[in-house]
Amino acid sequence: MKLIVLVLCVTALAYAEDKYEDIEDNFNLQELLENDRLLTGYIKCLLNKGPCTPEVKKIKEKLPEALATNCAKCTDKQKQMGKVLVKQVKKAHPELWDELKNLYDPQGKYQKEFQQFLSD
Repeated sequence: MKLIVLVLCVTALAYAEDKYEDIEDNFNLQELLENDRLLTGYIKCLLNKGPCTPEVKKIKEKLPEALATNCAKCTDKQKQMGKVLVKQVKKAHPELWDELKNLYDPQGKYQKEFQQFLSD
């Protein structure tokens, strides 16, 4: 019985380590979406054109890996928030979206998988 509990604990720990750190509970997605100045500031951070908040800096550090792995280590909440944000940026700031694509996927090698991710 102790062996089963130990195996379950190790499995749970391994699974937890395979995911990115949870998003802060105080992160207000709706506020970000309703505040164009704040959204633009976050995008400029990702584009290396402006200062970064600690939250966006964490995202920026993980973004290349997340793109390369189709967000394999993202939690469900992170995936959902990412989809909402991407759709808003594409709609409200298509020129900044193009800059983000050019910076993080200059050869376009992630586009097919990324479009699939957005449609799921």
